[in-house]
Amino acid sequence: MKPIQILFATLALASVATAQPRNLPAGYMVETVNIPQEITLGVGGMAFMDNNTLLICTREGEVWKFNIQDGQWELYADGLHESLGLWIDRKKGDVYVMQRPELTRLVDTNKDGKADLYQTVNAGWGLTDNYHEYTFGPVRDSKGNFYGTLNTSLSWPGWAGSDKWDKARVHDSKMGRAAKYRGWSFQITPQGKFVPYSMGMRSPAGIGINAQDDIFYTDNQGDWNETSTLHHVVKDRFHGHPSSYYDHPKYIGKDLNKISIEEYRKLRTRPSVFIPHGELANSPGEPVFDTTQGKFGPFAGQIILGDQTRSNLMRIHLEKVDGEYQGMVVNFISPLQTGCIRGVFGPDGSFWVGQTGRGWGSVGGKQFGLERVRWDGSTTPMAIHHISLTKTGFDVHFTLPVDAETGADPANYNLLEYEYQYRPQYGSPKSQQKKIVPTSVKLSKDRKVARLTLPLTAEKVYQFNLNDKLRSYAGANIVNRVAWYTANRLHK
Repeated sequence: MKPIQILFATLALASVATAQPRNLPAGYMVETVNIPQEITLGVGGMAFMDNNTLLICTREGEVWKFNIQDGQWELYADGLHESLGLWIDRKKGDVYVMQRPELTRLVDTNKDGKADLYQTVNAGWGLTDNYHEYTFGPVRDSKGNFYGTLNTSLSWPGWAGSDKWDKARVHDSKMGRAAKYRGWSFQITPQGKFVPYSMGMRSPAGIGINAQDDIFYTDNQGDWNETSTLHHVVKDRFHGHPSSYYDHPKYIGKDLNKISIEEYRKLRTRPSVFIPHGELANSPGEPVFDTTQGKFGPFAGQIILGDQTRSNLMRIHLEKVDGEYQGMVVNFISPLQTGCIRGVFGPDGSFWVGQTGRGWGSVGGKQFGLERVRWDGSTTPMAIHHISLTKTGFDVHFTLPVDAETGADPANYNLLEYEYQYRPQYGSPKSQQKKIVPTSVKLSKDRKVARLTLPLTAEKVYQFNLNDKLRSYAGANIVNRVAWYTANRLHK
């Protein structure tokens, strides 16, 4: 296949006709990249080869080079099996692509700009013809270890007119384990060794890593997963879906249905963040840490997370309480043109959003796409920056000072306390709901922090609904007034 070369005058000109999302913070702009008709770009992964070259692997099994300066597209590799993530060694120039059956190293040995060596790094997990057995990743830590995640198998009785998948389901759930290590995360060492890492995943569609080598993945609502979630990956941790116990050394050969739901609940580590299904996300993708040090606006250090179904971007702020991560999630930008499953920050601090809608469906309706989110470098939108837990309630941090009168009125901070039910059924409604109004609100001296006093209970989700009377000191509206904080633990 010959390289495809298409030139845009500039990305800015290509984006003039782009309709901006309805929900867009002040100072931000979305640009849509025109994809040549010859390319089907169901984005599976993205990384920068250099400051000008964005590498994109696709669900269709291709890897494309896109020059962000002159708009040129060039095929780098093809013939892959559903590539859903990539990582680039910027020093050596090697590209690592996660295919469904293996992690593959792509090398351009003759330096002609195209990969000519496809080398298996590791293929230590099982795979069948079940369509749901996706493989995601990789991320790489500072010691050179790769990490990825493995989907469970779709296996309820009679699926696709066959009972071949009706196995390895626990308490009559929908998903199971039809091949080895489905529902696990894994590590691949620098020597190429496969190491089962953590277990209990259902559909872990995105994996991310921060500067401290903390690994996180997102999961989709379903059986044994109450709603969409963000989890902290720790060696030997159980995240909640029991079918992966079929490959645990201590449980091989045992009847997992004899273990009660309550026992599984005790074994499980709760998600770091619950993401409300239908309200904020349906199918979250890759968590990307903002390491731009302010080039992308006032949210440095937070996670930018896209959703495939709702075509939106969210922000997540994490904090450690009693040694474990938990925190806030809030909508950021919505909707974009189609499902947002991958993201990467460019050298200039702009955020590139890799998109796919084919087969799964998404708001916006396009089959695939590539968009770029920019911040103008000066405008600070009025927004909830983050929410932090205190011993007596919550601190709500704003990007700008709030109005002194409305900001100190408890009636403008309406909370809903609730929890989800951990169960083998698909998803969970909100349960034990309780409306709360803070007993008092005190503003910090700069009026950027509202200190809310209210009763707290562990293992609850707190939904913050800010009244539309609450505005900035200059009268600016808060761009997203609803946020959620997962309070797994309380301060001692």
